[in-house]
Amino acid sequence: MTLNKQEFKVMVMLYAANIDGNILSEEVKVMLQKSDFDTVEKMEKLFAKMNDAEVLDCIRENKALYAATEQDRLDLMADLCAIVEADEKCTAMEQHLVRAMRRVME
Repeated sequence: MTLNKQEFKVMVMLYAANIDGNILSEEVKVMLQKSDFDTVEKMEKLFAKMNDAEVLDCIRENKALYAATEQDRLDLMADLCAIVEADEKCTAMEQHLVRAMRRVME
């Protein structure tokens, strides 16, 4: 499934926000600061229909388009870290997610 750049960014942020099984309002606020309402809403609906494997496959499929350069990857990881830090605490699961996503983006 091919996404546009904003959809891809929101998909990655949703994956990060949902790592603990609960997307918090603070995390949604960060997404809305980094994208528009319609894109966030569209991607939330799509994300809700997908399982973890499908989300990861979608991220892998689109990373060549939107995380091809080192700067693209840095920007995306900054967005991901903003989601992780949105609730002002970083769990072990979130730390693992950041490390895993760095590997996925390589």
